[in-house]
Amino acid sequence: MNTRTRLLLATALIVFPVAHAHAQTAETAPEAAEVQQEEAAPDIVVTGQFYDSGAKSAMKMDVPVLDTPFSVASYSDDFIKSLETTTIDQLYNYMTGVKKAGNTGYDITLRGFKAGGDDRNTILVDGLPGLTGRYGSPPTIGVERIEVVKGPMSVLYGQNQPGGFINMITKKPEANQATRVELRGSTYAGHGIDPLDLNGFSIAADTTGAFDDGGTVLYRLVGEYSNRDQFRDFTYDKGVYVAPSLTWNIGASTSLTAQLEYRKLEMSFDNGLVAPDRDLSRVAPITTRYQEPGDSRTEEGWSGSFHFSHEFANDWELNASYRSIDYESGQKEFSSRPLRADDRTLTRRARQLETARGYDYLDANLTMKFDTGPIKHQLLVGFNIGKDTIDEDRVKFVNPGACPGPFCFDIDIYNPVYGQVPDFDSLPATNPGRPADAQQLTHQLFTSETIGAYFSDLMSIGDHWKVSVGARAFRDKTTIEELRQDTPTQTKTASRTFLPSVGVMFQPTDKFTLYGSYSESYIPASPSANDINGLNPFDPVEGKQYEVGAKTENLLDGALTATLSLFRIDQVNSLNRFDCPIGVCYQQIGQARSEGIEFEANVSPVRNWQILLGYAYLDARITASLDPVEVGQRLANTAEHSANMWTRYDFDNGFGLGLGVSYTGDRAGFIPNSENSLPLELPAYTVVDLGLYYKQENYSLNLKVGNLLDETYYESAGFTADLQIAPGAPRYIAVSASFDF
Repeated sequence: MNTRTRLLLATALIVFPVAHAHAQTAETAPEAAEVQQEEAAPDIVVTGQFYDSGAKSAMKMDVPVLDTPFSVASYSDDFIKSLETTTIDQLYNYMTGVKKAGNTGYDITLRGFKAGGDDRNTILVDGLPGLTGRYGSPPTIGVERIEVVKGPMSVLYGQNQPGGFINMITKKPEANQATRVELRGSTYAGHGIDPLDLNGFSIAADTTGAFDDGGTVLYRLVGEYSNRDQFRDFTYDKGVYVAPSLTWNIGASTSLTAQLEYRKLEMSFDNGLVAPDRDLSRVAPITTRYQEPGDSRTEEGWSGSFHFSHEFANDWELNASYRSIDYESGQKEFSSRPLRADDRTLTRRARQLETARGYDYLDANLTMKFDTGPIKHQLLVGFNIGKDTIDEDRVKFVNPGACPGPFCFDIDIYNPVYGQVPDFDSLPATNPGRPADAQQLTHQLFTSETIGAYFSDLMSIGDHWKVSVGARAFRDKTTIEELRQDTPTQTKTASRTFLPSVGVMFQPTDKFTLYGSYSESYIPASPSANDINGLNPFDPVEGKQYEVGAKTENLLDGALTATLSLFRIDQVNSLNRFDCPIGVCYQQIGQARSEGIEFEANVSPVRNWQILLGYAYLDARITASLDPVEVGQRLANTAEHSANMWTRYDFDNGFGLGLGVSYTGDRAGFIPNSENSLPLELPAYTVVDLGLYYKQENYSLNLKVGNLLDETYYESAGFTADLQIAPGAPRYIAVSASFDF
């Protein structure tokens, strides 16, 4: 039975007893319904706070941000709507310390450290890993708020990169009946693009309410269809997103929520721009694309999630969450390869890749509140267990041949002419003139299993002091199995009995916190990495953070909420590769350090005026490497200085005005080494966004002009650096209308 079938059966098993038990439980659940009625708020406010005061992600407990000894930001639904975004990555420029860093939904940098497509804990959904799409960034239509936790956080969540993670809190059923329908259209109007040439539209709906007067069974259905032209030549994306959910209030203190999510995305395959000799002054216009017009990628994913919660009479709380993913993707493309000697002819490889992914994760914990003498405890104990599989099949891997010839796939980077290649489906699996390439036609099965137990104790000592301590024991096992080639299966197990975190907070008032903390993270070493003896003795790559800071909430009669943090993160045990008698070997000697300052604030100077602003200083560099040229080099795609500001003012007559400015300093797109010491510098850029709003009780009209000044900029450089430069979007215009029922 596949995952999708299991999801459907599981949902049916929940829905049926809910309907059957409806009459029996209606009399026992009025109190829960009243709570839901009180908590649910009509979604027709003009402007609310851009920050939420509560953020459960950092501690896995309902504690205020002020009681958290780490840097955490909770961005509200009002903030997401104010920015008029459709996907999560469109928010990053206004999230301090977060930047987009590649072409998958997971590719971001946090505090200088990059997370990639295989870092499943980089973007969580309700605290659990597994997106229903790997390449397209998640849509915002199904998100209630977004929490960003900075720094190493493996104690509660398991393996993750040292920069932190993003947690998307999804929309849940509410007792108050409400329905919203939104229509949106967009076009590009910069860099010489005719606004009538490239257009996009989407339609979205969100409806919620109760099946019964007592509020025992609640429902929600969120859906979106989108079809958009992109600004790069012959590029587009089409998406379908559907997310139904049910909440069963079993009793006054017990609830069960079941959620399904389906997402399908069709998009053009696009490697990005090419910089000859890593010189950005020689890059073609940002609209230029080097893949064929028909090169594309399709991904389709299903997920099923369950969350059970029970509050005991002694103020203890049990939570259990489960998430399962079934995901498939396929792509056919002529991907970019190195330039020929003339520095303008790009070689290409014909590649077809079919991938299937499955994720199953369970997290359960118990929160206990009790006193030991003068100390008040909020003790969290729990465990998580999970398994993910990746079946990756290279169906075609055709390297280029001589030109002219049947395997010449070249294209000019300044004057690309399409359609000069053979029909993709007519090509063989590999280039017959390169027999050794048959070894590249791999079919690999990656399996990762993890199990861990954790605890965290938030202790209140007197009126002004709080101490947080936590620890984790874990065991992770990773296996790589080759299904086509004659190579041995590789397995790596990583375990540790004590992974700590600790934090101390001093609160002179109930609106101000001074804090200091220490935390750790880990990523298991790859099973395919061998030392010079052909063995894999490597420890996990670890992150260790020291942080101090100050937080304030609702100061100046609620006008100011802010966080200031100073931190240092050391990443140790990184693997450095080198040539050796057995081929490629690794040595565990690499280290990197990121240290800096972050400031973020939500300011409300007067009624109806919100300002969100932030600044980050980052000095992120390699501190140890087998290659001496790398030592002291900046980490890729990390700006030393970045800043952002988004402000919105709403007039009493329903009109509103929004203005945003985001600045990103210069970055290294490539880490120079002994083999190639030529740097790739991505220049600094400033983007200005404008929003106009009109809001009435049952409808709203919005206009957004993104990149108002039509700035030319480059967001990031990919793994192959000068062959994968991602340009930022030119000026674009988006108009939306939403209706509430």
